[in-house]
Amino acid sequence: MSLPTPKYDLVLFGATGFTGRLATAYIAEQYGSRVRWAVAGRSADKLAALATECGGDAGIIVADSEDVAALEQMVSQTKCVASFAGPFARYGSNLVAVCAKAGVDYVDITGEIDWVRSMIEKHDDEARESGARIVPLCGHDSVPWDLTTMALARELRKTGDRLTTVELWDRIRSAPSGGTLETALGIMNGAPAKKSALGFDPLLKTADGAPSANKLTVNNVTRATAEADGGARGFFVMANVNAATVKRSNALLGYGESVTYREGQAFSSLGKARKVELVLLGLFLVLKSPPLTRLARWAGWLPKPGDGPSEETMRSGFLRVTGEARGVNGGRAKATLTFPTDPGYKDTARMAVEAGLALALDEDQRIAARGGVLTPASCQGEVLLERLLATGSTLEIE
Repeated sequence: MSLPTPKYDLVLFGATGFTGRLATAYIAEQYGSRVRWAVAGRSADKLAALATECGGDAGIIVADSEDVAALEQMVSQTKCVASFAGPFARYGSNLVAVCAKAGVDYVDITGEIDWVRSMIEKHDDEARESGARIVPLCGHDSVPWDLTTMALARELRKTGDRLTTVELWDRIRSAPSGGTLETALGIMNGAPAKKSALGFDPLLKTADGAPSANKLTVNNVTRATAEADGGARGFFVMANVNAATVKRSNALLGYGESVTYREGQAFSSLGKARKVELVLLGLFLVLKSPPLTRLARWAGWLPKPGDGPSEETMRSGFLRVTGEARGVNGGRAKATLTFPTDPGYKDTARMAVEAGLALALDEDQRIAARGGVLTPASCQGEVLLERLLATGSTLEIE
């Protein structure tokens, strides 16, 4: 006997938060009633106002991240959950556990890579058994770099080559939100990550429980350095998270047995790179000191949780990721993937919604049918890339 069709294609959990509201506005404008969707969170009143604001097409589900029974009820009504309720180490674990057990697909916008490691360790086997495709890292962290590397590896495979090095240059204009800083505070001031009971990095875990033979070495830019063209490349705050995401994609997809990953932010001059380096150092020192963090927030120098950049600021944002790859046999490939608005928020909302819909509306055999704790490249892959290209991104292959 076949199971009843879920009421919704996609549920947006944490919909009344800053990025959740952007995701709600995006799906309402882009899809309206053409998909079956709902907003979910703790406050019935806020959800009702949000649903009305977005045209009334959305269903409403009240659920708290600590209420497992409510999460189970929510998950039972949908094909996929897209979660915007971070920090995820604080608010996300119960929902992942419920989805993995129920066999319901899940995406989120976390950049908390140690939390992702713990979700692999705890739920990868269960998700594979239930068929749930658990795909964290479906926003700015780390869709652009995961898909760019995927595209480069694909180009090398066309000539029978396999990836050995990937170099990435990030040109970006983005502004922080209070939620992002709250996550950063949790990572910087939280307890050190525990050693995995698996006996190896969970990012390397394969379907049979053993570590993948496909390894990745991280060699990201740490200090501002001049480039041959007169520009410069400097430290990028999310480069290590992006490298870790690609590490898992390589473990599952096999881009190459020994891949070196190097990423940095591109600047027009060494002076500009060093200026940003000093700003980041100052921000790090403020965030490492709770009294300074409180003072900065009181003075309005840092956004508070729930606050974020203005609509005008987000519209002026952008991301341009350029990657160059080399293969074992000497092959070369170059790709540039672009995002037209602020990648941390407005385009993160688009990325996560499209990642969720790629699973919920999946009729494409290119999306992996298997479950597990996966990555955007190793799960939605080319289908997600095509959805992003159809809704504002561009990809140039050289």
